Amino acid sequence: MRLSRWAHTYGVLPLFQPVTHRGLGGRLRRYQRRERLSLAENKRLQWRALLQLLDHAYASSPFYRRRFDHAGVRPQEISSSADFAKIPYLTREDIREHFSELRSRRFPLEALWRSHTGGTTDTPVSFLRNPDSVREKIAVQLRFNSWAGFHPGDKVFNLWGARCDYPENPSWRLRLYDRFLMRLQWAPTDLLNQEVLESYRQALNRFRPRVIYAYPTPLHLFCAYLRESRHPYHRPATAICTAEPLLGPQRRLIEEVLGCPVFEHYGSREFGMIAAECERQEGLHVNSAAAYLEFLPVEGAEIEGLHEIFVTDLLNYGMPLIRYRVNDCVQLSLEACSCGRGYPLIRHVMGRTTDVFRLPNGDVVPGVSLTNRVLQVCPGLKKVQVIQDAAAEFRVRYVPGPGFSLADLDLLRSNLRKFFSPELRWQFEPVAEIERERSGKTRFCISRVASPLLDQGQAVEKALR
Repeated sequence: MRLSRWAHTYGVLPLFQPVTHRGLGGRLRRYQRRERLSLAENKRLQWRALLQLLDHAYASSPFYRRRFDHAGVRPQEISSSADFAKIPYLTREDIREHFSELRSRRFPLEALWRSHTGGTTDTPVSFLRNPDSVREKIAVQLRFNSWAGFHPGDKVFNLWGARCDYPENPSWRLRLYDRFLMRLQWAPTDLLNQEVLESYRQALNRFRPRVIYAYPTPLHLFCAYLRESRHPYHRPATAICTAEPLLGPQRRLIEEVLGCPVFEHYGSREFGMIAAECERQEGLHVNSAAAYLEFLPVEGAEIEGLHEIFVTDLLNYGMPLIRYRVNDCVQLSLEACSCGRGYPLIRHVMGRTTDVFRLPNGDVVPGVSLTNRVLQVCPGLKKVQVIQDAAAEFRVRYVPGPGFSLADLDLLRSNLRKFFSPELRWQFEPVAEIERERSGKTRFCISRVASPLLDQGQAVEKALR
């Protein structure tokens, strides 16, 4: 096993994916050394990296030069977090409206890689990265993976909802490449029913992965099925959940059924992985080398100590994202982790959440699977929220964007018809804003048919019975 991991780290990945994995071994060693530093030393290095990024942004990005000047801020005069907070925060709307001006002029446009923000309530927008920042982010994620016992070369079963991450109809060559060279298998979670989940149980037994990497809600549904089916199934050594908050009832059921620890990772399309649980599972460590996080108290929240996150990417110099509002909330930890790593802790990620839709024909649709199918195809919609009022009654609340037209709704209706059965009825309701709940969470999908996941963890288990 150690030989296989070494071969993938220093041979297979750099050889077969050189653009994204060049120099991987050296990057991993550097981040491993960074973890051993004290919290104070990591903070010092983080602040130095932040000031370097601000100098770069002011000198090379027309957007940031104008924004800093308007706020009366000079990078060389910033000496504290209070000075830094004078810079207005960045939003997706800023990226959408000022895309060209945000790019650093030190990079030719053709030298940068285009990506897209994730889709929950906000419509995805494009942004740019310099290639080396992508390589760094991959190394950050692999270090986080190693804390959970997941290393390059391990077999991994991806129970995944984001269709943009893998082809819908891969060629036989790509299937062989994924299965035998990259040692991974994809299991889409767009639609879950008894037939689909049974096919995944059988695939799990054939592939026998060491790792399951998944969205929490689909994995919870899958584990509920495994327990109720009473058929034999392979148990991995570890499981990692990301892309949405991992709730307490979900973690307990997954660990009980799979018989292995479950680790939570927190990240976003814009920044890659930001924080992760280590083997002690006393909170999520924030990688100080990759991001600078600010925590602003949420006034009037029903959860004590709730803070909203603002993130500055310390790695992406191609299109700097400074004080970016991700619309996620966390609870902070006041204690250091007993593992001894010099990274600060987040106690809980509240984030955005989705319910599970149970359809009249018995199929189950995890709300998180709609993000790629609903939002990315409708650029004229600024925000969207899907509500299931009854088994066959759905309501779509949407915030029109600057370029909104009726064609956007026609496109949305067309895609919903492709995804859902025709007997469902849809209403479309324009709203000025989709509000955050007192809990600090933004719910993209809400089901009133069964108790929401937020309030009753057993609802997901019952959904398939």
